[in-house]
Amino acid sequence: MAYLFLIPLLITLYLAVQGKEEKAFLYVFLPCLFVLPEYYAIRLPHLPPFSAAEGALLPIGVSLGLKSIGKWKFRRMDLWVALYLLSMGASELLREQDVKSGLLLYANTLIILIPAYIVGRRVIEPHLRLKTVKMIVMMLLALTPFILFEYRMGQSPWLLIGNTIFRLDEAWFVQMRGGHARIAAAFGDTILAGIVFAVVLLLNSWLVYVNKTGRLATLGANFAKYEKWHLPGFVLFGFLYLTQSRGPLMSVGVGFLILCIPRFRNMKIGAAIVGTILLIGGISAYSYFQSYTSVSEDKVTDERQSSAIYRVLLLQAYKPVVEAGGLLGYGILNHPTVNGQGSIDNNYLLIELSQGQLGFYTFLLIIGESGFTLLGFAARFRRREDTVFAYCMLGALTAVFFSLTTVYMGEQIPLITFFLLGWSQSLQEERVHNSAPEPVPTRFLFRRVLT
Repeated sequence: MAYLFLIPLLITLYLAVQGKEEKAFLYVFLPCLFVLPEYYAIRLPHLPPFSAAEGALLPIGVSLGLKSIGKWKFRRMDLWVALYLLSMGASELLREQDVKSGLLLYANTLIILIPAYIVGRRVIEPHLRLKTVKMIVMMLLALTPFILFEYRMGQSPWLLIGNTIFRLDEAWFVQMRGGHARIAAAFGDTILAGIVFAVVLLLNSWLVYVNKTGRLATLGANFAKYEKWHLPGFVLFGFLYLTQSRGPLMSVGVGFLILCIPRFRNMKIGAAIVGTILLIGGISAYSYFQSYTSVSEDKVTDERQSSAIYRVLLLQAYKPVVEAGGLLGYGILNHPTVNGQGSIDNNYLLIELSQGQLGFYTFLLIIGESGFTLLGFAARFRRREDTVFAYCMLGALTAVFFSLTTVYMGEQIPLITFFLLGWSQSLQEERVHNSAPEPVPTRFLFRRVLT
């Protein structure tokens, strides 16, 4: 039954051959990415395993990559992404003990990240922006009955369907906190699901703005009515809350502060005010976090506090290991385990362990470049709708990078992150062609009325 997961690949391959990459992207890839979990996957002989979404992405990425030969506009982000991927390959080749397994994992990563970045760069801007954001929001809203089932019953419907129908033999359980299920939806982990909900909630803010102004395009009668009453936003925030993931919840607060900048008439003043608020809030949050985690084990009040303390101890325990890893680290499969802390719940620490200083600082360059580019777009764009979208994208990426301090980059998150990075580098101003007014007939314009 796992061969059914080949169907998205075959459909997008057919559409790509027909030159319909946009259709394949909107109606096959995006639904697979946000509706089907990563473990809905198949492994063909002599190939790494790939999910339905990854299979759907590959023909689109290859087709767009071939069409981009000679037309690709180089940006600095391309260099940082290439250096990041090369550092990963060097670590797996030179530092991994099981080189074959490491290179297989590296090949699978390249198959995911390179097409995702290319698709983000080439397929959306400027004409598919509205359709893309709307489709993503609609896909998550379509998950509502499944998410409510997961929360109420404490069981994942995706896991039940996968094991019952597709014979996947996946074994994991829905986490509980405070007597309630923490939803993971189609994303395999509660924090990872929280990241997705946070990103889509921030992107949805642009749809709210577009619907309010009505100057760029229409959302459709029903969807416009829902956005008028902020129904998608409330539902998405409800999903985020049900994950009970503090990192994504805090990241949404940071993201919405960033979205306040274009509300100011003078956005430079707005950026200064928001930056000051974030700085003061960050210092206060750090001080509170220090006191919250600086307690002995017998004074821990609940699982939340225990989880926060674990992450602090994680950084302390692995600090000398990271320093010993040097430039290239240990490889993703080979890094040491300290004090039995095998779960590395911090993606930045995981990058330092697996890729060393080269991978870590390159990833920081990717983060900095994304922010610098989006702020530049926001400053140059003349249309307010485009400026607001640049800040929405900045808020979404900030939510991702902030949340990765509390979790590894797993399941669909690598694909989504590099897709957003590519998209962030390709923003363009939407050209709205206003139709000319109909000519007013001059003959018989005034008539004498006889009564």
